[in-house]
Formats: sequence, C-alpha cells, structure tokens
Amino acid sequence: MTRMHFFEAMEREINFKNEYIKLEEMCEKVCSDGFYYRVSINHWIESNFWNWDNRSNYASYMELRENLGFTLKQKKGRFVTDNIEIDINKYLLYCEMLLNVVTGLSRYREPLLDDVINALIDTIKSTLELIGMEMRNVDNELIIVEKNAVAVEVADTFPIVADPIIEYNHYLLRGDLKRKKELLIAIADSLEPKRKELNTINKRVTDDFFYMVNKMNVRHNNSDPSDEKNYNSKFAMLNNSEKEEWYDLIYEQGLTLYVLLAQKSRTEKIKVFKNEQS
Repeated sequence: MTRMHFFEAMEREINFKNEYIKLEEMCEKVCSDGFYYRVSINHWIESNFWNWDNRSNYASYMELRENLGFTLKQKKGRFVTDNIEIDINKYLLYCEMLLNVVTGLSRYREPLLDDVINALIDTIKSTLELIGMEMRNVDNELIIVEKNAVAVEVADTFPIVADPIIEYNHYLLRGDLKRKKELLIAIADSLEPKRKELNTINKRVTDDFFYMVNKMNVRHNNSDPSDEKNYNSKFAMLNNSEKEEWYDLIYEQGLTLYVLLAQKSRTEKIKVFKNEQS
C-alpha cells in the first residue's frame, strides 16, 4: 500500500462555494482589544468605505456587494451570508472585490485586524495557485489573471505594454471579443514602431502578426462585404468561438515578437561582453 505524505494528503478538489464561505467567515471574525472594542473586516471596511478612492458612486460597502451579487444580511449584530450560488467566476469576482477594497483602505489599517487580513490574502493566493491563476496589478487595480510565464516576462521587460499584456489573461475576458480586440490593437500599435527592427530578426513571424491584425477584424473592419479593400470573407464567416481562437493566437504571436526583441537585446549584451574579454 502506497502511503501519501502529508502535503499530498492535503490536496483536494476546489469547492468554490466552500472557499467563498471560508473567506466570508474570516471577514466576519471578531477581533477584540480585550476590553470593549470589537471589530471585524466587514465592519472595518464599512466604516471606512467612503475613504476608498475607487468606490465610484457607491455610498456603502453593502451597496457595492449587493450590486455584485454578494448580499449580506444583518442578524443579531452580525453579517450573515445570503444564499448565493458560487461558481469559479463568481468566486474570482468576490476575491477581486475583497483584495481591491482591503488593499485600497490599507492606510486606514486597524492593527487588531492585521493577522486575519494577512491570513485572508494568503488564503486567496493559495487557492489561486491551485487553479493556475495569480493576482496582478494593472493600472493600480488588482485583477486575477491566468498564469502565463511569457506574458509576465514581457510585461516586466516592456512596462509600456504591460497593462494590455496582463489584462488579456483576465478570467472575465473569455468570450469578450470586443475587449480582446481593444487590447490587441494596443499591442499591435506598440509593436508598429519596432516593425523594421523585427523584420531583421524574424520577418516571417513579424509578417504573420501584422497580417492577422490587419486582416482579422482587429485594426480594420474586415467583416463588412461593402468594404472591398478590407473585407476578409473567410474570417467574416467564422463563428465567435473560432474568431476568439484566432484572437488568442494573435496575442501569443505578439508575445513572441516581444520575446524576440528581448532576446536580441540579450544577444547584443553578451556579444559586447565577449568582445571585451578578447
């Protein structure tokens, strides 16, 4: 009989409803100074909500939660979870809400809550790790994205295009061709000034990328038969799922071009070092 070691035994299938309830219970955990002062994460957020820079036109944390479908009811001085159906997307939305509000109010921190807030964030990070996702900062907002080592490398190497590169992997963008198109335009526009340089590195990969962004309804309307110059009948006849597959391929091709640029820079640096040694 094969015996599992401790960490193997800890592994389990993720139940997102249970994970959601776990986080809600952490947010309702009451911390006390040992005398009369008692506070929970939910009460702390509600008390400081007007200080959150990104609250938009929401007047309270409860209003924000209700709009996002995370209604809480007050019962005997405590907030209790309403009966909410939770799938992976709903869970991730809840995590994004918590992360942004808690970190956005960090300058109003309540020392009594430090341990439970740290535990809350660590719990979210651990669950994201198990499902191949991670938190990233995009334009001063925390979003949850699919892990993509190449995308992270490109974003770190080329900060000017980091936001669209990272956002493209946001879980809510699945099926959102409009937003994906906008991000691809930003990526294509950032690569355009480097086109001549890219042609000297790998002309085939470069030509393929710019063919796709110009002929697959990214930069131009290639789905309008009245536009004889730009119309691409083959692409226009694809269904949305097939179009999204091409958009994702364009994205990967764009990442490849940035990797080629980074490699050229590394190669030149190595060449200089070699020449200095000779």
